This record gives sequence, C-alpha cells and structure tokens, in this order.
Amino acid sequence: MEDLQSVIDACSVKISGGDYTGALREAIEKPISTKDQKVKEAAAKNICACMSGVGNPAKFLVDASDDECDTLMKYCYKGMDIYRNINKGKACAKFLKWHEELVKKCGHGVIMRAMVDKKC
Repeated sequence: MEDLQSVIDACSVKISGGDYTGALREAIEKPISTKDQKVKEAAAKNICACMSGVGNPAKFLVDASDDECDTLMKYCYKGMDIYRNINKGKACAKFLKWHEELVKKCGHGVIMRAMVDKKC
C-alpha cells in the first residue's frame, strides 16, 4: 500500500497542475499486483481519475506499449463500473472513447486480453 500511496500522491500533484497525461503515465508505469481488494480499488480509482482527465486518448496511445494498452483496457472497463452511477452514466462516455481508441490501435484482441485477465 505504501508504494501505491506514493504513486497516488505523485499523480495528485500532476493532476492538480493539469497534467493528466503525465499522471496516467505515472499510474500505469508500475502496475499494482496484489490480492488485497482495498489496494486494487484504490489503484483503480487513481488510474480511472487520470484516464478521465486525458483529453485525447488517441494522442496518449501513440507511445503506449501493447502491455500498457492491455492495462488501460482493463481499467477502461473498471472505470465504466466505477462511474456508472455518476451523472446518470454520462461519465462513462470518456471510457467509451478510450475503448474505441484502444480497439483502433490494438484490434479486438485487447478486449479479450482484458476480459480474461483478472488482475485489475
């Protein structure tokens, strides 16, 4: 949890400065691997907050690796779950845009990899 807290803190600083892209890069740089559900939820909320602030997912994805794209797709689904009741689900639109751009870049395989990987 200590490592995660330092990542969340670093992301918060970048977000407060308007650097959602930098915050997201920081958040996905070292994926959290744990069975602790509270830690997973905190990591997901952090990454989803960063994703929701990125204005142009396609531009972000230009430099993203395949593994990062797989990670982002997992959190795209998680974000839709987290934000489903906010503003009658309209907050999910950003995650649908991420979904669209990830499929454009990686093909449909990114969807399958996200669905079968339970680490998120």
